[in-house]
Amino acid sequence: MFFCWILAAIFLCGFPGLATGENDSPLGASSLTLNQVSSGTVCQPDDPVDWWKVYISSASEIVVFLDGIGAVDVDLYFYDANLNLLAQSTGGGADEVVFGGVRGGWYYIKVVACFFSYACINYYLGVATSDACGYLSGYGDYDIYRVYLSAGNTYYVFLTDHSQTFDPDLFLFRDTTLIAESDSADNIDVIVYTPSVSGYYIIAVASAGGGGNYCLFVISR
Repeated sequence: MFFCWILAAIFLCGFPGLATGENDSPLGASSLTLNQVSSGTVCQPDDPVDWWKVYISSASEIVVFLDGIGAVDVDLYFYDANLNLLAQSTGGGADEVVFGGVRGGWYYIKVVACFFSYACINYYLGVATSDACGYLSGYGDYDIYRVYLSAGNTYYVFLTDHSQTFDPDLFLFRDTTLIAESDSADNIDVIVYTPSVSGYYIIAVASAGGGGNYCLFVISR
């Protein structure tokens, strides 16, 4: 089993005060439904930690993402059933993500308020399994996927790979009009989009360098 660490930082935050929420420990972890987006709230200094748990029925490629509302620092930790830390994303912003391959079973997720002002922030949290995986042979090769998006829903589209020599990029089209793109040189690309018109859209995955395997994820709220 492996997991990729994204946006890992070398610092940890300290938390004054006592936690008061219902899901402040693994024993009280809230249930998260696979391939659905849930919401929560963390507060400083009284409720800085939320625990979640999710069941994955079989070996899967997954993305675990945290979408913080507002420009504040929240961190994401991912554990196995024995509470061994598998991955963490502890950048200095409101959005964090980890991804990789896991076996079937229970997993735990910890969301931590890493800001020091007296405030509460809401967030969205999701665990998605791959909708499609493919292979691009080299620079210029591409795959196209046709997906139906409903107006008013917010869609998270993730593209992952595990190669240091392969750089796939992610594009979203409405008919022939490019709506959004992500051309990160890291092993994950992300598009977040809320369509104003329902209909079929095109997701394109194209190699900007090298060849290799990739996986594509689409989840909405």
